[in-house]
Amino acid sequence: MLKSWFSSRIGGGNTKYMFPTVDPQEDGPDCLRDCADCTVQYPSKFHVDSERKIYGKVKPFATHVLVATGKSDWVSKPASERGTLVHALNEAPTKSGSEGLMVNVSNLTTHKYKSSDSSDDSKDPATTLLLLPSFEFVDNVTISSVPEFMSRFVDKATETPSPSSQLTSRPCGHDYVVLLCSHKRRDARCGISAPLIKKELERHLRPAGLYRDTDDDRPGGVGIYFVSHVGGHKFSANVLVYRKHDEQLIWLARIRPEHCEGLVKYTILQGKVVHPESQLRGGFDNQRGVTSW
Repeated sequence: MLKSWFSSRIGGGNTKYMFPTVDPQEDGPDCLRDCADCTVQYPSKFHVDSERKIYGKVKPFATHVLVATGKSDWVSKPASERGTLVHALNEAPTKSGSEGLMVNVSNLTTHKYKSSDSSDDSKDPATTLLLLPSFEFVDNVTISSVPEFMSRFVDKATETPSPSSQLTSRPCGHDYVVLLCSHKRRDARCGISAPLIKKELERHLRPAGLYRDTDDDRPGGVGIYFVSHVGGHKFSANVLVYRKHDEQLIWLARIRPEHCEGLVKYTILQGKVVHPESQLRGGFDNQRGVTSW
């Protein structure tokens, strides 16, 4: 069971934050400097809350589910839309209760499947889900298959699928997944910031051969996806960094284009935070068994 970093820290070293921070003596004198040659900038009227304390203010969850829609903007509250998969997932009970699951719609490609008992105009269309931090895709998920999905892939109550099961799983080949809130209909700042941050991240990832788009199935690298409201749009841009091999989520906020170079070099690739005092919202480290909540 994961335990809160705040209740478990015992002093010594850097115990203020659960993730390591950059150190000029170790990472070089430029580690705290923001990029000076960004190709994009926020509009002059782009304002966020820069005063409020944000560390440790994230609602608890253990599993993050991304629903593929192929879109980058959605209705204001997707989970309130009855008759949709995201609504069914949010209403589904879990072993750990409602705090165990976080569900977002995403711009992951929607996959359409045909089976002997379904048609193109099916009222229960199938799509793909991405589970984090397990880095696992589950295909053919429908509203009617949500109970089976929850039992097999979230609660881990059953491992063997029934003979009639349509659900199939496959690993996500990325080493890192970066999520950007792009939910413009919820807050215009997210719709403005997400494409600009993605463009700047790509600029730093491509020369190193690390960027992966939705059609790139090469193993490794960094996948960047847009998601619906994650909370705290007043702190845009919200950036969630999942690191597969370290089993971590590092959740940052107030990210601007000039922060992207350090975000790639230190946070994504090394698990270090450059400006924790103003940007770190929280996260978890499953290998160490700690969370920020």
